[in-house]
Amino acid sequence: MLARLAENMYWAGRYVERAENTARLLDVTYHGLLESPPAEEATAWADLLSVLTLEAEFASAPRDLTARSVTRFLVAEPANPGSIQSSVEAARENVRSLREEVSTELWEAVNGFYLELAGLDLVGEARRQPYVLYGLVRRQCQAISGVADETMPRRDGWRFLVLGRQVERVIMTTRLLTVYFGQPAVADTPLAFHSWVGVLKSAAALEAFRRAENVRVDPVGAVEYLLTDDDFPRSVLFCLREAEELAAELGDERVGIDTRRLLGRLRSSVEYCDLDALATGGLVAFGQRLQEGFIALHDTLAAEFFRPALQRRLRVLGRV
Repeated sequence: MLARLAENMYWAGRYVERAENTARLLDVTYHGLLESPPAEEATAWADLLSVLTLEAEFASAPRDLTARSVTRFLVAEPANPGSIQSSVEAARENVRSLREEVSTELWEAVNGFYLELAGLDLVGEARRQPYVLYGLVRRQCQAISGVADETMPRRDGWRFLVLGRQVERVIMTTRLLTVYFGQPAVADTPLAFHSWVGVLKSAAALEAFRRAENVRVDPVGAVEYLLTDDDFPRSVLFCLREAEELAAELGDERVGIDTRRLLGRLRSSVEYCDLDALATGGLVAFGQRLQEGFIALHDTLAAEFFRPALQRRLRVLGRV
């Protein structure tokens, strides 16, 4: 598969997952504030921007930290590459460049979703009926993933698409844990329960968590579940294992060695982490190390799979 097409497929997977995650986070934050004191509003929106790593972009223009301004920025701000509208448009452009590599059903699902959003007053819909809008985005993104899984052969194109999805998902789950569980939970306050329940909802994990056996129903149990559960598809460990398997199928004895090695190190650091130490204050440092590892992973993927010819030339010139 051409490196350019592989990169487009990878980013298509990431953008679809990003749109779904953003919609879910907005939904949970909005409805969580309905049960919270007004004084919590600014903190809640600031935390949401931190999870999405969009604090600097939001602060680059004079905006108030309110529901209306944050929602507009995250739903339909053209200048924000992480907004739902921008993510769906970017996913559509990547898939459009891959028409010979993807199924007709997948193209129709992505293009239809893009056109549906283009026909809506997104800012108005987010203000009038946010639950309906965010539900639409979640369902359409999940439909796109389902169509890809059901109509694409298990070749490199599908592997890069799913790899992008897993990379975006593991980054989001790690950011959720670091931002919301970075400080020891205050178990005696009534807001503590709503806080960690909100995090589980943000990862689409609340029902699965409640049904899991031998899991503590408290913040420590929630951290353990989202970080190391073997069966939940959004846990950090689950995503890293699947990404590791995909990288192994994409590479060989010459290609992708550094990517596989880095994924193995990240997976091992999560699989064998000291959960008790994380629960007593070590989660922030651990999450930061993981985030640094994900940045290195992206750079390594690009060097080995998306720009291999350039990388070889730089090696010859002694620049890497």
